[in-house]
Formats: sequence, C-alpha cells, structure tokens
Amino acid sequence: MINPRSLVRALDKHWDIIEYLVALGREHIAFERDELLGVLNKVYPQESDEQRLERLQQLVNNELLIAMSHSDSLQLNENVSQFISGLLHEHELGLSDILKARIVDIQAGLEQLQQAMESRDMAALQNGAIRIDKQLRQILQQLEQDSHAIQAIAERAKSSDERMPLDYRYREVLDAYDQYVQPMEELMDTGAGGNFYPLLERAQTVLESLDRVLTIQGGLYSHQQMLRQVGFRVKDLRAYGLKSLKQCTNTLMPLREEVRRHNHLSAAIGQLLGAVRKKGLDRTFPGQCLPVWRKERSLTVAVGPELLSLMEQVRGYQAKSVDFPESTDEQLLVALEQVDEDVIQGHLFRCLPVPDLMHWLVEHYGTFQDATLLKLYHKLMRLPEVNAIPNQESVRVTLKQIVIQLHSHVVESV
Repeated sequence: MINPRSLVRALDKHWDIIEYLVALGREHIAFERDELLGVLNKVYPQESDEQRLERLQQLVNNELLIAMSHSDSLQLNENVSQFISGLLHEHELGLSDILKARIVDIQAGLEQLQQAMESRDMAALQNGAIRIDKQLRQILQQLEQDSHAIQAIAERAKSSDERMPLDYRYREVLDAYDQYVQPMEELMDTGAGGNFYPLLERAQTVLESLDRVLTIQGGLYSHQQMLRQVGFRVKDLRAYGLKSLKQCTNTLMPLREEVRRHNHLSAAIGQLLGAVRKKGLDRTFPGQCLPVWRKERSLTVAVGPELLSLMEQVRGYQAKSVDFPESTDEQLLVALEQVDEDVIQGHLFRCLPVPDLMHWLVEHYGTFQDATLLKLYHKLMRLPEVNAIPNQESVRVTLKQIVIQLHSHVVESV
C-alpha cells in the first residue's frame, strides 16, 4: 500500500516522467523496461544511463510503477493515474448509464428520507441525506470531468494530421456525440420525457418540505442544516447540468456538422465525376458551361431602437434656464469682537460655582454677538481649572438673533 507522504514526495521528484506517462496511457496498457528507458531519455536528456536506471528503480520502489502479473511489463499505478488525471483534467469520457444508476440511488435516498421522517428516525434521516449528497457530488464531478474530456476530444481531432481522412480524424468526435451527447440530451430533457430534472425538482420539493416539518416539530438544527445543504447542492446541480451539456454540444456539434457536410459534398462530387466518366464532359454539362456556385449574402443596415430614441430626445431638446442669485454688496460675514478672555476667566473664577454657564454669560455679557457668546461658552467649559458637568434637563436660551436649546453646564472649581 502506498504511503501518502512518500507518494507526494515521489510525485514531486518524478513529476515530469509521471505526467508524460499519463499522457501515453491513452495509447498503451503497459510499458516494457526498454520503452521506459527511452521515455526517460526524452524527458531527462541530461542524465546518464546509470541515473536513468536508478530513477526507473525508484519509480518501481515507490509503487508509482507496478509490475503486471505473469509479465515483466510495468504499468502506471491506477491510483496515481487517476490522481494525476484529476489534477491535469485528463479524463476519459464517462457513460450516461453511470448517471442513470446514480439517479436510481437518489430516488432510493429520497424514499429513505420520507420513511425516516414518518418513523421519526433521525439517524436514518441523516444517513439518507448523506447518501443523496454523495451521489450529487459524484454527478457534479462526472459532469465536470466529461466536459474536460469533450474538450480534449475536440482538441485531438483538430490537431491531428490534416492528410488523414476526415472520417478517421473525427471518428472519436462522432462516437462521443452518438454515445454520450445524445443519450445525455434525452436524460436531461426538462420535459416529461427526461428523468434527471424531474428528479431534481422532486428532490428539492421533498427536502424543503422535510425542513419545514423539522422546523415546526422542533428538530435539531444540525439535521435542518444538513437538509438545507443538500438542497443547495440540488440547486447547483440543476444550474450546472444544462450548462455542462450545452458546452459539450457546442464543442462537438460544429465538428460533427463539418463531417456531415464533407460527406454530402464528397457524395455529390463523386456522383458528378461518375457521370462525366460515363457520358463525357460535354454531355454531362450541356450548353458548354460548367456550373458555378455562388453563395448569396445580403447585407442590411438598420438603425436600432436605442439610436432612434436618442435621436428623438436630441430633436426635442430644450435648454433649461437656471436662475442664479443676484449679487449683493452687503457684508454677509460679521467679524467677531475683540474680547479680553483673561478678564472673563477671572470673573468666572470669582463667581464659582456657576449653576448655568450659558445663563451666566447672557446675564453678564449679553451685549456680545451670538457667535462670540458661543465661542466663550465652549472655551470656558474646557478650562483645566474648572469642572464642567452638563445639566440633566435641557434649557432654551434666546440670544440676539438665534434661539438655542442645550444642556447647559454647571461649572465648579476643581
């Protein structure tokens, strides 16, 4: 059995060769030792023969490569292959029958949830929720892996040798569309003919109803939270399922249509050449003119509704008049008086304690401007020689031009 820590260290040390072997795994079941030494020579050209032999032995000792039974050939460890394929998004295309089996298990899980709720068996309820969540996660993982596999199939078809026949180049594309996309389209039909989305709708309904029952009956919060988490997983799968299928269809459909158009064109050309060979060029094309194909393409330019509405607004535009205030020569700002603050502070110290500072200022210095009185009030209450405490009740004071309401301070000596 592979030690996980040793596996991680070995993968870090031999990553280049392992990544190369995973890519070759699509075409080889196992490798002879001479073949592996040749691959090592390509991946590590700077190493000597002894170093490559030592590296190959390390791969075997770390169980990255294992020997096949009844043979001296070596194959990549399946656990390592799956792990690396998952990291590199190098997946094989899954089967729709696997998804159908998971759907059946989800249906059984929903029935288990309902029976557990009827019998008030919370352990069975928890097991059913975990069972459904596991299948939902597996379906999400399979759809993601299938999407990467479809992308890889399309890339291999486009990058293959152009001199190869089109049917041979796109054979994998046609097989993937016939064996995966079409069955998945039937399975994920949102109508009455599909099985996947009606099941997800039923699952969401059942989970929401069970959550309401637990809330009413006072079930544990952990059980309610588990049902809600499974419900969130159902919503994610409903959104991702059609998105994944649409992406796969959009990837393969242009290549499939290219093959079909090529087949029709090849058949038409072959039929025409056969007629020329049998009848001759003049009898095949009477009128001494060869057919010329031309694809008509008409271009129309139209003004969009947004531009029309904008033009209508511009035509009816009227400038808005704005009335600005008239200039005045009056002096808006009144300068503060020059006051002797030291004299006022000395006066305040002699009158301590003062039960109402604002009333004291109005009584003795009411001839000052309102701004001057407010300035003196804030300065006097912050003097370090006094202790100012606000009154609990607010008072209303009328000055020369304004009326203020405040909790005037009681000023005492420190």
